[in-house]
Amino acid sequence: MARLPAKTRSEKSRCMSNVIAVVNQKGGVGKTTTVLNVAAGLLRYSDITSSVLVIDMDASGCATSTLLGKVDGTAPSRSIFDVLRRAITPHDGITNTVFDENIDILPSSPHLESMAKTQIFDRLKKVTDALASSYGWILIDTPPNLGVLTTNALVAANYVLIPTPINGLSVGTLRQLNDAIVAVKSGPNDLLQILGLLPTMKDARTKPNKKLVAEIEEIFGKEALFKTAITTNTKLEEAPAEFQSIFSLDSGCVGATLYRDFVKKELMTRLKKLERKRAELLDAKF
Repeated sequence: MARLPAKTRSEKSRCMSNVIAVVNQKGGVGKTTTVLNVAAGLLRYSDITSSVLVIDMDASGCATSTLLGKVDGTAPSRSIFDVLRRAITPHDGITNTVFDENIDILPSSPHLESMAKTQIFDRLKKVTDALASSYGWILIDTPPNLGVLTTNALVAANYVLIPTPINGLSVGTLRQLNDAIVAVKSGPNDLLQILGLLPTMKDARTKPNKKLVAEIEEIFGKEALFKTAITTNTKLEEAPAEFQSIFSLDSGCVGATLYRDFVKKELMTRLKKLERKRAELLDAKF
Protein backbone atom coordinates (compact mmCIF):
# COMPACT_ATOMS: atom_id res chain seq x y z
CA MET A 1 0.00 0.00 0.00
CA ALA A 2 1.34 3.43 -0.94
CA ARG A 3 2.14 5.78 1.90
CA LEU A 4 -0.43 8.56 2.17
CA PRO A 5 0.76 12.14 2.72
CA ALA A 6 0.29 13.24 6.34
CA LYS A 7 -2.30 15.86 5.42
CA THR A 8 -4.37 13.35 3.47
CA ARG A 9 -4.37 10.88 6.35
CA SER A 10 -5.49 13.61 8.73
CA GLU A 11 -8.27 14.77 6.43
CA LYS A 12 -9.45 11.22 5.94
CA SER A 13 -9.54 10.68 9.71
CA ARG A 14 -11.68 13.79 10.21
CA CYS A 15 -14.29 12.79 7.64
CA MET A 16 -14.82 9.34 9.10
CA SER A 17 -17.66 8.65 11.55
CA ASN A 18 -17.07 7.86 15.17
CA VAL A 19 -18.35 4.27 15.35
CA ILE A 20 -19.24 3.27 18.90
CA ALA A 21 -20.26 -0.29 19.81
CA VAL A 22 -22.31 -0.43 23.01
CA VAL A 23 -21.55 -3.84 24.42
CA ASN A 24 -22.24 -6.03 27.42
CA GLN A 25 -22.96 -9.73 27.18
CA LYS A 26 -25.20 -9.56 30.23
CA GLY A 27 -28.81 -8.64 29.52
CA GLY A 28 -30.84 -6.05 31.39
CA VAL A 29 -27.96 -3.65 32.06
CA GLY A 30 -29.34 -0.57 30.29
CA LYS A 31 -27.54 -1.11 26.99
CA THR A 32 -30.37 -0.06 24.67
CA THR A 33 -31.39 2.79 26.98
CA THR A 34 -27.82 4.03 26.73
CA VAL A 35 -27.73 3.71 22.93
CA LEU A 36 -30.95 5.71 22.53
CA ASN A 37 -30.10 8.48 24.97
CA VAL A 38 -26.44 8.81 24.05
CA ALA A 39 -27.49 9.05 20.39
CA ALA A 40 -29.92 11.84 21.26
CA GLY A 41 -27.41 13.47 23.61
CA LEU A 42 -24.66 13.52 20.99
CA LEU A 43 -26.95 15.37 18.60
CA ARG A 44 -27.94 17.88 21.24
CA TYR A 45 -24.67 18.44 23.09
CA SER A 46 -21.65 17.38 21.02
CA ASP A 47 -19.61 19.42 18.56
CA ILE A 48 -20.71 17.09 15.74
CA THR A 49 -24.47 17.60 15.59
CA SER A 50 -25.27 16.69 11.98
CA SER A 51 -26.65 13.17 12.22
CA VAL A 52 -26.58 9.87 14.08
CA LEU A 53 -27.14 6.36 12.76
CA VAL A 54 -28.13 3.55 15.11
CA ILE A 55 -27.42 0.02 13.88
CA ASP A 56 -29.49 -2.52 15.80
CA MET A 57 -27.62 -5.84 15.84
CA ASP A 58 -29.83 -7.35 18.55
CA ALA A 59 -32.38 -9.74 17.06
CA SER A 60 -34.87 -8.78 19.79
CA GLY A 61 -35.06 -5.35 18.17
CA CYS A 62 -35.80 -3.19 21.22
CA ALA A 63 -33.95 -0.17 19.81
CA THR A 64 -35.71 -0.68 16.48
CA SER A 65 -39.19 -0.82 18.04
CA THR A 66 -38.55 2.34 20.04
CA LEU A 67 -36.99 4.39 17.26
CA LEU A 68 -39.64 3.36 14.71
CA GLY A 69 -42.55 3.79 17.13
CA LYS A 70 -43.72 0.20 16.74
CA VAL A 71 -45.62 -1.40 19.60
CA ASP A 72 -46.53 -4.63 17.83
CA GLY A 73 -42.97 -5.82 17.16
CA THR A 74 -43.58 -6.05 13.41
CA ALA A 75 -40.27 -6.52 11.60
CA PRO A 76 -39.45 -3.72 9.13
CA SER A 77 -39.43 -4.54 5.44
CA ARG A 78 -35.72 -3.62 5.19
CA SER A 79 -33.20 -4.40 7.90
CA ILE A 80 -29.54 -4.76 8.77
CA PHE A 81 -29.95 -8.46 8.05
CA ASP A 82 -30.80 -7.68 4.41
CA VAL A 83 -27.74 -5.45 4.23
CA LEU A 84 -25.44 -8.04 5.80
CA ARG A 85 -26.60 -10.74 3.37
CA ARG A 86 -26.08 -8.21 0.55
CA ALA A 87 -29.68 -8.23 -0.67
CA ILE A 88 -29.71 -4.42 -0.48
CA THR A 89 -27.08 -1.69 -0.13
CA PRO A 90 -26.31 -0.15 3.28
CA HIS A 91 -27.95 3.14 2.27
CA ASP A 92 -31.10 1.33 1.08
CA GLY A 93 -31.52 -0.28 4.49
CA ILE A 94 -31.64 3.00 6.42
CA THR A 95 -34.95 4.19 7.82
CA ASN A 96 -35.98 7.49 9.41
CA THR A 97 -37.15 7.38 13.02
CA VAL A 98 -39.92 9.00 15.07
CA PHE A 99 -37.49 10.61 17.52
CA ASP A 100 -37.37 14.41 17.66
CA GLU A 101 -33.61 14.21 17.16
CA ASN A 102 -32.10 13.58 13.71
CA ILE A 103 -31.52 9.87 14.24
CA ASP A 104 -31.66 7.24 11.49
CA ILE A 105 -31.63 3.49 11.99
CA LEU A 106 -30.56 0.32 10.27
CA PRO A 107 -33.29 -1.80 11.88
CA SER A 108 -32.93 -5.19 13.46
CA SER A 109 -34.55 -8.38 12.22
CA PRO A 110 -35.35 -11.70 13.94
CA HIS A 111 -33.45 -13.31 11.06
CA LEU A 112 -30.19 -12.00 12.55
CA GLU A 113 -30.21 -15.17 14.63
CA SER A 114 -29.33 -17.15 11.50
CA MET A 115 -26.20 -15.06 11.01
CA ALA A 116 -25.27 -15.73 14.63
CA LYS A 117 -24.65 -19.34 13.61
CA THR A 118 -22.04 -18.41 11.01
CA GLN A 119 -18.36 -17.55 11.34
CA ILE A 120 -18.56 -14.27 9.42
CA PHE A 121 -17.00 -11.56 11.55
CA ASP A 122 -16.21 -8.67 9.16
CA ARG A 123 -19.49 -8.08 7.32
CA LEU A 124 -20.63 -5.17 9.53
CA LYS A 125 -17.26 -3.45 9.10
CA LYS A 126 -17.93 -3.15 5.38
CA VAL A 127 -21.31 -1.59 6.17
CA THR A 128 -19.94 1.06 8.53
CA ASP A 129 -17.14 1.86 6.09
CA ALA A 130 -19.74 2.47 3.37
CA LEU A 131 -21.77 4.78 5.64
CA ALA A 132 -18.95 6.54 7.48
CA SER A 133 -18.95 9.73 5.44
CA SER A 134 -22.74 10.13 5.77
CA TYR A 135 -22.99 10.30 9.56
CA GLY A 136 -21.21 12.14 12.35
CA TRP A 137 -21.87 9.23 14.69
CA ILE A 138 -22.72 5.55 14.28
CA LEU A 139 -23.87 3.69 17.41
CA ILE A 140 -24.22 -0.10 17.37
CA ASP A 141 -26.61 -1.82 19.78
CA THR A 142 -25.56 -5.41 20.42
CA PRO A 143 -27.17 -8.62 21.71
CA PRO A 144 -26.56 -9.89 25.26
CA ASN A 145 -23.82 -12.34 24.30
CA LEU A 146 -20.30 -12.43 22.87
CA GLY A 147 -21.24 -14.28 19.70
CA VAL A 148 -20.82 -13.49 16.00
CA LEU A 149 -23.10 -10.42 16.00
CA THR A 150 -21.27 -8.76 18.90
CA THR A 151 -17.90 -9.66 17.37
CA ASN A 152 -19.01 -8.01 14.13
CA ALA A 153 -19.76 -4.86 16.13
CA LEU A 154 -16.33 -4.92 17.78
CA VAL A 155 -14.59 -5.42 14.45
CA ALA A 156 -16.54 -2.50 12.94
CA ALA A 157 -16.16 -0.08 15.86
CA ASN A 158 -13.63 2.61 16.66
CA TYR A 159 -14.64 2.60 20.32
CA VAL A 160 -16.42 0.39 22.85
CA LEU A 161 -18.81 1.76 25.48
CA ILE A 162 -19.76 -0.67 28.23
CA PRO A 163 -22.88 0.05 30.31
CA THR A 164 -22.85 -2.02 33.49
CA PRO A 165 -24.36 -2.10 36.96
CA ILE A 166 -21.71 -2.22 39.66
CA ASN A 167 -22.79 -5.42 41.34
CA GLY A 168 -21.30 -8.86 41.77
CA LEU A 169 -23.40 -10.54 39.10
CA SER A 170 -22.48 -8.00 36.42
CA VAL A 171 -18.84 -7.38 37.30
CA GLY A 172 -18.14 -11.11 37.25
CA THR A 173 -18.76 -11.25 33.48
CA LEU A 174 -16.65 -8.22 32.56
CA ARG A 175 -13.39 -10.14 32.45
CA GLN A 176 -14.82 -12.30 29.65
CA LEU A 177 -15.83 -9.16 27.78
CA ASN A 178 -12.36 -7.69 28.13
CA ASP A 179 -10.88 -10.92 26.80
CA ALA A 180 -13.15 -10.67 23.75
CA ILE A 181 -12.08 -7.07 23.14
CA VAL A 182 -8.40 -8.00 23.49
CA ALA A 183 -8.88 -10.83 20.98
CA VAL A 184 -10.40 -8.45 18.42
CA LYS A 185 -7.62 -5.90 19.00
CA SER A 186 -5.05 -8.64 18.49
CA GLY A 187 -6.65 -9.63 15.18
CA PRO A 188 -9.03 -7.84 12.84
CA ASN A 189 -9.29 -4.43 14.58
CA ASP A 190 -6.03 -3.36 16.18
CA LEU A 191 -7.24 0.27 16.42
CA LEU A 192 -10.20 -0.59 18.68
CA GLN A 193 -10.22 1.41 21.92
CA ILE A 194 -12.34 1.16 25.07
CA LEU A 195 -14.21 4.40 25.75
CA GLY A 196 -15.03 3.29 29.24
CA LEU A 197 -17.59 1.69 31.52
CA LEU A 198 -20.77 3.61 32.32
CA PRO A 199 -22.33 2.63 35.67
CA THR A 200 -26.05 2.02 35.17
CA MET A 201 -29.10 1.08 37.23
CA LYS A 202 -27.53 2.50 40.37
CA ASP A 203 -29.54 2.97 43.54
CA ALA A 204 -29.10 6.68 44.30
CA ARG A 205 -29.18 5.92 48.03
CA THR A 206 -26.11 3.71 48.03
CA LYS A 207 -22.42 4.30 47.46
CA PRO A 208 -20.40 2.24 44.95
CA ASN A 209 -18.93 -0.98 46.30
CA LYS A 210 -15.21 -0.21 46.60
CA LYS A 211 -14.22 -3.85 46.16
CA LEU A 212 -16.14 -4.16 42.89
CA VAL A 213 -14.80 -0.82 41.63
CA ALA A 214 -11.27 -2.05 42.38
CA GLU A 215 -11.97 -5.24 40.43
CA ILE A 216 -13.14 -3.23 37.40
CA GLU A 217 -10.03 -1.05 37.62
CA GLU A 218 -7.88 -4.16 37.74
CA ILE A 219 -9.45 -5.44 34.51
CA PHE A 220 -9.78 -2.24 32.48
CA GLY A 221 -7.49 0.29 34.17
CA LYS A 222 -8.00 3.04 36.72
CA GLU A 223 -9.51 5.57 34.32
CA ALA A 224 -11.92 3.18 32.62
CA LEU A 225 -14.90 3.78 34.90
CA PHE A 226 -16.85 6.96 34.17
CA LYS A 227 -17.71 9.10 37.19
CA THR A 228 -21.30 9.67 36.08
CA ALA A 229 -23.60 6.87 37.25
CA ILE A 230 -27.06 6.45 35.71
CA THR A 231 -29.41 5.87 38.63
CA THR A 232 -32.64 3.93 38.49
CA ASN A 233 -35.25 6.38 37.23
CA THR A 234 -38.88 5.91 36.23
CA LYS A 235 -38.61 8.49 33.44
CA LEU A 236 -35.86 6.44 31.79
CA GLU A 237 -38.30 3.52 31.71
CA GLU A 238 -41.15 5.66 30.40
CA ALA A 239 -39.23 7.29 27.54
CA PRO A 240 -38.98 4.21 25.25
CA ALA A 241 -42.68 3.47 25.75
CA GLU A 242 -43.41 7.02 24.57
CA PHE A 243 -40.98 6.62 21.63
CA GLN A 244 -38.86 9.52 22.84
CA SER A 245 -35.40 10.19 24.17
CA ILE A 246 -35.21 11.15 27.82
CA PHE A 247 -34.43 14.72 26.73
CA SER A 248 -37.65 15.01 24.73
CA LEU A 249 -39.78 13.34 27.40
CA ASP A 250 -38.56 15.42 30.34
CA SER A 251 -35.38 17.44 29.92
CA GLY A 252 -35.38 18.43 33.58
CA CYS A 253 -35.64 14.98 35.13
CA VAL A 254 -32.80 13.18 36.86
CA GLY A 255 -32.27 10.72 34.01
CA ALA A 256 -31.93 13.54 31.45
CA THR A 257 -29.53 15.42 33.70
CA LEU A 258 -27.34 12.36 34.16
CA TYR A 259 -27.14 11.45 30.47
CA ARG A 260 -26.57 15.12 29.57
CA ASP A 261 -23.73 15.38 32.09
CA PHE A 262 -22.28 12.12 30.85
CA VAL A 263 -22.26 13.22 27.20
CA LYS A 264 -21.11 16.81 27.76
CA LYS A 265 -18.65 16.44 30.62
CA GLU A 266 -17.20 12.95 30.21
CA LEU A 267 -17.93 11.23 26.91
CA MET A 268 -16.83 14.10 24.69
CA THR A 269 -13.67 14.68 26.73
CA ARG A 270 -12.78 10.98 26.60
CA LEU A 271 -13.50 10.79 22.87
CA LYS A 272 -11.22 13.72 22.07
CA LYS A 273 -8.42 12.10 24.04
CA LEU A 274 -8.87 8.76 22.29
CA GLU A 275 -9.16 10.42 18.88
CA ARG A 276 -5.69 11.88 19.36
CA LYS A 277 -4.39 8.45 20.32
CA ARG A 278 -6.11 6.91 17.29
CA ALA A 279 -4.49 9.49 15.01
CA GLU A 280 -1.08 8.61 16.46
CA LEU A 281 -1.72 4.91 15.89
CA LEU A 282 -2.80 5.58 12.30
CA ASP A 283 0.32 7.65 11.66
CA ALA A 284 2.46 4.81 13.00
CA LYS A 285 0.79 2.33 10.63
CA PHE A 286 1.39 4.31 7.43
